[in-house]
Amino acid sequence: MQDRKTIIKVANQIQEVLMKLRNQRYLEVLNRLTKFISQFQEVGSESKKLGLSLSRNWHMAADRCCSRANRLLSDMSYSLTSIRQLAEEPHKKVSKLSLVIEELKQLQQEFDNIDFDKAGNTLSVETEPVTLDDIYLGPFRIQLELNKLCELYRGSPYYIVALDPHPAATSEDVTHPHVSNEQLCEGDGSAAIRTALEQGRLCDFFTMIRSVLNTYNPDSPYISLSEWDGSPCYDCGYTMSSEDAYSCYHCDNEYCSECSTYCPFCEETVCLGCASQCPHCEETVCPECITECSECGSLCCKSCLEDDMCSNCKEDKETEENEEQQENREKTNKQNESQPEADSTAIKLAS
Repeated sequence: MQDRKTIIKVANQIQEVLMKLRNQRYLEVLNRLTKFISQFQEVGSESKKLGLSLSRNWHMAADRCCSRANRLLSDMSYSLTSIRQLAEEPHKKVSKLSLVIEELKQLQQEFDNIDFDKAGNTLSVETEPVTLDDIYLGPFRIQLELNKLCELYRGSPYYIVALDPHPAATSEDVTHPHVSNEQLCEGDGSAAIRTALEQGRLCDFFTMIRSVLNTYNPDSPYISLSEWDGSPCYDCGYTMSSEDAYSCYHCDNEYCSECSTYCPFCEETVCLGCASQCPHCEETVCPECITECSECGSLCCKSCLEDDMCSNCKEDKETEENEEQQENREKTNKQNESQPEADSTAIKLAS
């Protein structure tokens, strides 16, 4: 966009859009007022329903009326704030064509790569590669959609496109801590950015966006820089954010939710590699809460171990003891039965 003819042509298109935008602000105020009036009428309707419910002692119906009224009042509060913000703005004159041309020339001095796409009716600039806290994010294209500039009060008319994407490890849609799905979180700069567009200060608009891209606000990122690269699961290698990572208390490594569990006895997190499964109740148990059976040496959880023995060995032991007791009883009975015969024989010999 170096030649004067192209600059004038682009400036004409921008000026036409700015004139439409001025009228669009009034239409948007009207739309928001209409919506507010509709909400007010709904509150009036709920008020009548509440009065009817009370007159008939319909307390459940009265509760529903109060809930709906509370929701409507919350919506009205937001609507009222948005109307006042838009309606109280002073009238802004549309920039003269000469001023728009000067803005485009100034834009050429600020950015090396400027492009006007006639087919898509877009004006774009490219930033230098962005690096935040030693994390390389690459260059970005700030793409202003002139056709969507009239929708400024309803949505964003520009996109932030990563030219050499280095997205967050946990989301490919987040190419910058403050950019998700090519939409910029403007933060406190939203009013200034919108004003710059309304007044046709294109150079200010693009430089403000570039400034936001080169600044990191740790209070409002989509994904923080400390979690940008994520961390791999020690077992399967899946990249996790800090919220999705679980530390095994036994080996101190980080695992994803699929490769870790918790011990139902001590309630500690343990990886599947360190955990064991009780062969009796099939519970997954940590190394501290599983013990060898003193008889067979098998590993058992605490609930399946009694007298240092697993349930099978305990049962076998009890069966063995019962059999031994039974044998002793039978032996004693036989001895008792043979005792009278011996006594009678002794008597005969004595006589």
